[in-house]
Amino acid sequence: MRKALVGAGLLLGLVGCATTARPVPTEQLVDSEVSIRQAEEAGAAQVPDAARHLQWAREQTREARRLLETNKRDQAALYLQRAEADAELALALAREAPARAEAERVRQEVQQLQQNTVQ
Repeated sequence: MRKALVGAGLLLGLVGCATTARPVPTEQLVDSEVSIRQAEEAGAAQVPDAARHLQWAREQTREARRLLETNKRDQAALYLQRAEADAELALALAREAPARAEAERVRQEVQQLQQNTVQ
């Protein structure tokens, strides 16, 4: 009798765990939106490669929201991971562009100085 009660309790516990709704990946959603915002603020929209990744991040976040509305949390979580990765790449590319432009400017200055000293 005692084994039957323990078994029934375990079975109910397992059924309860299996039917408990998993929480919405709101933290992932917030993380991807924050990454998108950071990329926007860094000027990613003005850098062609960064703008492309920024757009993909926005699209993936939109798709994740749609999936969350249909209770497809696992798929939504994957879209949110991709969105955050694309947004972070857009941010890195946006930050790299001015540094690359400055490096090119300095390289040209050095080249000009070298030409002037040879003459």
